Amino acid sequence: MFDIKRVNSKLVAVLPPMLRQLTRCAPKGMQSCMLQLALNRFFQPELSSGELNFMQHKSVVINVADISLEFGISLHGSSLQVQLMPAQHDLLLKAELADFIAMISNTTDPDTLFFRRRLQMLGDTELGLYCKNLLDSIGPERLPPGISGGLNWLAQQQAE
Repeated sequence: MFDIKRVNSKLVAVLPPMLRQLTRCAPKGMQSCMLQLALNRFFQPELSSGELNFMQHKSVVINVADISLEFGISLHGSSLQVQLMPAQHDLLLKAELADFIAMISNTTDPDTLFFRRRLQMLGDTELGLYCKNLLDSIGPERLPPGISGGLNWLAQQQAE
């Protein structure tokens, strides 16, 4: 008999090792360029209106621990710059892929993850609050439908 929940569970379980392998093998320049393009496109309204000016001369590092991906985001002029494995940061946000997916899809509040010690925030906590409030104000509905649907599906699978 075909058990869709079992198949979905196995699919979700292999995702982090598969992405870890991808981040290990894919050219770093390509990874950086793709992240930078995606972030600048996603945050275009905020970049145009100056809502991201609080990031001027700041570096926020995102560490997705279980897939070995770490990148820094900083604002230069009116665009976001991405650097893989940055040497310094003002704020470090560290969690596993499932927790970042839960935050992006709005199925879990970042505060809940923080108090459960599944989200680490190290460094400038004021900068962290600015970032959190900005992301809360945007919501996942800005994501393209295919990505939004995929993230929601992943979040539901991980919750079960």
